[in-house]
Amino acid sequence: MVRIRMKSFGRRHRPFFRICAMDSRTARDGASIEELGHYDPMVRNKDARTVLNVNRIRYWLSVGAQPSEKVQVLLNKHGVKKPAPGEPWQLPEPPAAAPASAAPEAPPAAPAS
Repeated sequence: MVRIRMKSFGRRHRPFFRICAMDSRTARDGASIEELGHYDPMVRNKDARTVLNVNRIRYWLSVGAQPSEKVQVLLNKHGVKKPAPGEPWQLPEPPAAAPASAAPEAPPAAPAS
């Protein structure tokens, strides 16, 4: 069975975790199938603690991967849910902002006489 769980990195008193899709039989820090994001509990800004690849997480949930308890808490905080049957797992991309030119191009300079 594939599980979405945390892989431990960092050092003593400075934890860091990668959120990975892994076979349930592999070791905690063993080989992962795919890395889906990371979690850094030491970052002061709570919004920047977790970085998730939501489309890939939704894909793994749609094919039957089970999140661990701690990963499920993170997914709930960010509103990531398993797609309903028949619903595409990819979220629509937000429209990209058109590059706005700061100033219109200046007319060519008049020749000096």
